[in-house]
Amino acid sequence: MKRMFGIEMHVPSGKLPGFYAQVIHKIGDHVNVFDRDEQLLIVDNEQERDKLAQLLEQASMLGEEFALWLLPASASIDHLEDIGFESQAGHVYLYTDRVTAFSLDLSSGQQQDRWAALEQMKESTFGLIPGEAGDLYLTDPEQELLIEGIARAYQVSVNWLASRD
Repeated sequence: MKRMFGIEMHVPSGKLPGFYAQVIHKIGDHVNVFDRDEQLLIVDNEQERDKLAQLLEQASMLGEEFALWLLPASASIDHLEDIGFESQAGHVYLYTDRVTAFSLDLSSGQQQDRWAALEQMKESTFGLIPGEAGDLYLTDPEQELLIEGIARAYQVSVNWLASRD
């Protein structure tokens, strides 16, 4: 998963059609926009986010900002519309405040306990990102205590994705 930033662009009413085109042209000249979804422009770092926000603010077009996770193509997600979206370019994004991710620590506990714990944990997940070092499971942030409790019950450990900010 890669951290991304989305900023909504609000088109003010009463502006001449050329105004919107000028702003889009200026954004294209000064900001490396990675992707977009309708009026949401997506950039891949904080510097680009800041430049985009400044340009939109100057044009009185700055809308809401979203912290996003860009998922790899190998990810499988249930009910994407509740936690993210697919962009016009076919990239899948999740809102960072609606999801957290964990992996099972493969060095903890016994193999049969890891299997049993994971089977129970999967009931509270809505996505999977396969990985060579272990799969990453996606869940609602409100499920963290439940996942931790299941891990304790089976004497295994989970590793949480570092930051959702």
